[in-house]
Amino acid sequence: MGRSCGVRVPQYLTQCSQKLSLVLMFTLMLMLMVEPMIHCVGSTEEQVFKFECEAWTDGMSLMYEILSIAGIFMFCILVLDVTSISITMSEYTVLCTHALEQVMLCFMALFTVVCTFTFAIASMSREAQHVSGEEWKGFSATGSLIQVAFGLMDLESMAVVAQESPLLFIVILLFTMIVYSFFFNLLVSQFCGVYMSLASDIQGHARLGRGQIILETLKTVRMARWKRFMSSLALDRRVDFGEGDIGLAGGIKAWEPALLHAVSKDEIIRFGGQTDPSLPWPEKDAGDANEMERMIRGTIQRTLKSLLGKKGINKSGGDDTTSSHHSSSHRSSLDE
Repeated sequence: MGRSCGVRVPQYLTQCSQKLSLVLMFTLMLMLMVEPMIHCVGSTEEQVFKFECEAWTDGMSLMYEILSIAGIFMFCILVLDVTSISITMSEYTVLCTHALEQVMLCFMALFTVVCTFTFAIASMSREAQHVSGEEWKGFSATGSLIQVAFGLMDLESMAVVAQESPLLFIVILLFTMIVYSFFFNLLVSQFCGVYMSLASDIQGHARLGRGQIILETLKTVRMARWKRFMSSLALDRRVDFGEGDIGLAGGIKAWEPALLHAVSKDEIIRFGGQTDPSLPWPEKDAGDANEMERMIRGTIQRTLKSLLGKKGINKSGGDDTTSSHHSSSHRSSLDE
């Protein structure tokens, strides 16, 4: 047993997907109660398939349509778990989920502003008498304000309101400025903030969601089947990296082209000798770090040998001493 909203419920109902699945089940049961095929049993075939029998009333038709819309939306939300197959789709789903919270906050703020301006317009009884239409009189202005907020209001009707009641038009204009200039622009900035906060670790969020689905799936697998699967992987067998290398256990060998991941330097350091763990690690040859230096020094020596002759270079690396001796002798001869 677990707790959800302070109520003890079965453990599986603590997950949002399972709650939604339960609501969908009740929705389908209610749809079955107003199913037209059931209520029209006994009528003619034409009436059954056209849903025109007397037993199926207009209220049942409205209820059936509402339940159908709700059931379709809930089913599509549950199908979104399929996006866990792809990490890219999971990342987009995580981003949409976090952005949906900002949309709900924006709608709540918009609903508050609509209620505020509805009460304000309802108090303008004098201005409402000058308006010919009924959409701006009393609390019926709520629907008109919602249409203005979502850009569904006809501009011609707004022009009529501006001519008949300038004060009412100013109030409507103030409402439009607050909604479009503040709330909707703030929503865009919230989207940018959500993306910036998730951009660095969105893949980690996607992998966590995918891992949760995998764990939930593994709970339903029988232990005998799981053991057969693990034994078929042979994870206790060593996986060799190459010829003569026994490798390590706990992996699965996969073949790939040699040029797919080219490695210019071998990352595996190999040492000869016994494999007794008590023996110390052999030290790496310190001369490898000076290989480039020796090559440059040898190149310089060969160049100087070709220019000055064999007598100008000794084997111990005294090139600079010899060349400086010849230079000083040459300068002394010139001074004499």
